[in-house]
Amino acid sequence: MDEVRRKIEEFQRSLEYKSPFEELLIVNPAVLPAFGLICGLTIQFYLDLPLGALLTILAASVILYFGRHIGLPKGRTHRFAPTIYDILLINISVFLCFACLGSIRLIKYNCPADNDIRAMVRDSSFAHIKAQIISEPTIIENNDWHFSKFYYSSAYTSFYAKITAVKTENGWKKAKGKLKFYISEKTEKLKQGDKFTTFCHLDKFSKADNPGQFDSGDYMNRNGVFFCSSVKSVNALNILESENIESFLRIKTKLNDFATARLNDGMEESNGQNLIEAMILGSQTHIDRKLYNDFIKTGLVHLICLSGLNVGIFAGIAWWLSKKAGLLHTGRSIASLIATIIFLLVVPAQASTLRAGIMFVIFCLSRLFFKRSSLLNCIAIAAILILLCNPMDFLSPGFQLSFGATVGIILFFEKFNKFLSSPLENITHKSVFNFCKLIIAAFSTSLAAWLFVAPVTAWHFFQVQLLTAIWTIPAMVPATLIIVLGTFKIILNAIVPTLAFALGYIINFCAWVFSWMVTIFAKVPLSFVIVGKTSIIFISAIYISLFMWKYFPFKSYGKRFIYPGIAIFLFMPVIFYNRAENLIDFEFTVLSVGHGQACVLSLPNARNAIIDAGSMSKSSTGTKIANAFLSYKAICRIDAVFISHDDIDHFNGLPEVTAVEKCGNFYTTPQLIQSDSATAKELKKLFALKQAPAEVKFGKASIRRLWPIDEIADYSDNESSLVLLVEYRGRKILLTSDVTADVQKKIMELYPRLDIDLMVTPHHGSGKTTYPAFINYFKPEHLVTSCSDVQFERTIPEIRNFANSFFTCRDGAVTVSINKTGKIKITTFVSSNF
Repeated sequence: MDEVRRKIEEFQRSLEYKSPFEELLIVNPAVLPAFGLICGLTIQFYLDLPLGALLTILAASVILYFGRHIGLPKGRTHRFAPTIYDILLINISVFLCFACLGSIRLIKYNCPADNDIRAMVRDSSFAHIKAQIISEPTIIENNDWHFSKFYYSSAYTSFYAKITAVKTENGWKKAKGKLKFYISEKTEKLKQGDKFTTFCHLDKFSKADNPGQFDSGDYMNRNGVFFCSSVKSVNALNILESENIESFLRIKTKLNDFATARLNDGMEESNGQNLIEAMILGSQTHIDRKLYNDFIKTGLVHLICLSGLNVGIFAGIAWWLSKKAGLLHTGRSIASLIATIIFLLVVPAQASTLRAGIMFVIFCLSRLFFKRSSLLNCIAIAAILILLCNPMDFLSPGFQLSFGATVGIILFFEKFNKFLSSPLENITHKSVFNFCKLIIAAFSTSLAAWLFVAPVTAWHFFQVQLLTAIWTIPAMVPATLIIVLGTFKIILNAIVPTLAFALGYIINFCAWVFSWMVTIFAKVPLSFVIVGKTSIIFISAIYISLFMWKYFPFKSYGKRFIYPGIAIFLFMPVIFYNRAENLIDFEFTVLSVGHGQACVLSLPNARNAIIDAGSMSKSSTGTKIANAFLSYKAICRIDAVFISHDDIDHFNGLPEVTAVEKCGNFYTTPQLIQSDSATAKELKKLFALKQAPAEVKFGKASIRRLWPIDEIADYSDNESSLVLLVEYRGRKILLTSDVTADVQKKIMELYPRLDIDLMVTPHHGSGKTTYPAFINYFKPEHLVTSCSDVQFERTIPEIRNFANSFFTCRDGAVTVSINKTGKIKITTFVSSNF
């Protein structure tokens, strides 16, 4: 009787009304553990709680769970029907348990074993190691920026290696850990699986030293790689065993090689082929840089990255083929399961593919056992598994974008589709109705994904693509055709090579159409908006409003738009806050570019200027440093560009800046305009250079040219360098570029009464060309030296011993802020972290 009564009570409870939030916890029991795990990882990452406190909380949550009935009257109700009290305590216990699990997992991740390379090598040092190559060696040409042909750095080879032993005073000692290995030359002698020994330099990855710059150190650490190693020649590696790949890697490598060969068979190497390979197999290294930037601008970059779409199509093809073969649900599930596993073996391991793969595996297993699976439950289980394997993934943009887009589709697709489809009820023509329904379904899917992805892109990449939901509809047609036909080409190549060859032409045409569409979309105004660094408060508030909209909706029809209205309202400060700040603040930033100079001047009323942008020690300065900083500060237009002189370390990043930002006048010296050097000729092809005027006014701010004062042709490049004086609210900043000691003396004679607040020191502080008396002559309160570590050692004592002296190699980017009252404030990126 008890069993019958329990069944009856369960049936009665199923008929009772439950709020969307109650449905979430009951139908999707894995969601709360996943949320608790992420909260635990986040809290531990930022607060670094002690292990003892976590174990205490974990024990308390277990006691809370098992002791929830203590003190309550016993009865049938409590035996069969959980009360609100029970449900509340169970949820709290589960949340706390998984939060503690997340924190403890992160502690374990950050505590290396005794034989871990992190424990054996603390700082930069030379070491004798044994290792095995675990990734395919890649040749980096380093020529994807305009002035690369004048850059001294040559191509290099890189790969990941697994350490097996380190030589110590007592001989070889077993070790573990991963390295990013660099060889300062092109080589094809190495293969994945090679075991080698070498004497090399081990170093930690450098951190970002400019606002907005990609932090390769954090990225590598999140992926379990804490050291990089370098040698000058491949001959420094002594190969012990060649291509001795472990069984799993051997299978994965052979499958990838097989798929790549079948896909590229009969197709000429081109941008289209590179695009196709990226969309189907995940190889993005050869995509044209300009086209890739257009994908980013339009927000369609997810279509060329491996995602759930690829997994779904691949598994869907397997399901369709098995259905045509007459298999029942069990057979189709097994076929789709095998196809999903094969796909995951072929492509690189990424959060998006792993997430989709795990979801499809759970779906197929549920079909095998005749169970219905919840998509939200599947994605929660996928998140738990991925984060337990690599707990730092919760900080990864790829993880957040992949899971965010999928959660958005699951939660809001039905709501959007139902609302947008309501006007279709009056359409009587079936074909028109079905077409409109398909378009609305595609738009609803894209809009739901965009809603959850937009805050993430604003936070990580400082931009929002406003028209992505619209562009996705037409772009999905060629993108889907490329993925579907490309998959069939791989399958048919070994069976019907002629048909596969014909498919190659169709796929190439689809790739051309796809590229053309994206290029056109990128030119549309408002396709993307640079928003700058956004406050986490706004981002969190947007997600909270979306959560409330879904799970705590207003029942009244008139109030149903309150939550979406709040979300839209919160997007306004995300888009306009930094732009509004640019109307008020004066900021002068000397970026950290190593051996070179790059300065950005942000003036009130949103006027901006760049004074030099180049480097001799860092490649692609414009893309990696200058553009990243401009996006971080939400600077969308440059009103004036000053090029100090004809030295490549002062302008080789400008082409990449002007390719993204709208730039006004380009000012320089007469000597550079008249120069016949190769770099000057290249510069004059790109920009309409003008002689710098005596003064350029931007409201209450001005930029005066102090040198050169004439057009004497026999000045050298450095002697004719621009010396500029920036003035605002009575404060003065002197930029001396690369002027020589003789010119410094002339400037002292020309402006004996000049009193300044800050000086950007001449010629990177070089002791050979800096006149010592020049440093203190104009009574600066602060010095900023743009230099590399090597140049820092060569600076004169007058600069190094100055009371308030800043060096970009040590302090990172240096920002000077001046408010309306003329108060000056200096901020360094490395110490303050902005």
